[in-house]
Amino acid sequence: MTPTVAELDAANQRLRDSAHAVGAALSSVTVYTEPAVARAVQAELNLYARIEAEFGMLTSTEAGKRMGSRSSAPRNLATTARRNKTLAAVRQGNYLAYPGFQFGPDGKPLPVIGRLLEVADDNGWSEPGLVQWLCGPTTYLDGDRPVDHLAKDPDRVVAVATEAMSVSW
Repeated sequence: MTPTVAELDAANQRLRDSAHAVGAALSSVTVYTEPAVARAVQAELNLYARIEAEFGMLTSTEAGKRMGSRSSAPRNLATTARRNKTLAAVRQGNYLAYPGFQFGPDGKPLPVIGRLLEVADDNGWSEPGLVQWLCGPTTYLDGDRPVDHLAKDPDRVVAVATEAMSVSW
């Protein structure tokens, strides 16, 4: 289907707005930044936007409520779960966001997340590194994303994570 003139104009305006925003952000950096750094930051933001669209990125309050907290401060349940290494979070601006794929249908954290956090920690991987790995295709799963196997084959995901994260370059 061919886009309309209005759709093309809107797309061009979004492109100009994006270029302006990126230019302003880069000009605010007081030291020289390699283009690869800007590309890496953009790729991370794009990935988190895709995770948000597909699974949701919950605030600690939302995560606590999903887990069943009836407290006046439900965020404490999510914060405690993260501290106890049963939930992973990534920084989104000035707050931590909890990817929604970590929760089962009952709202509780999937047990496999704790196991994966342990594997990541044992191999020097960060929480964001684990989240990013889970949401990217891997040859260890024939091109599938590990996140798509969390509920149906958690043991295989842990085995694959153990193998993938222990590779030394």
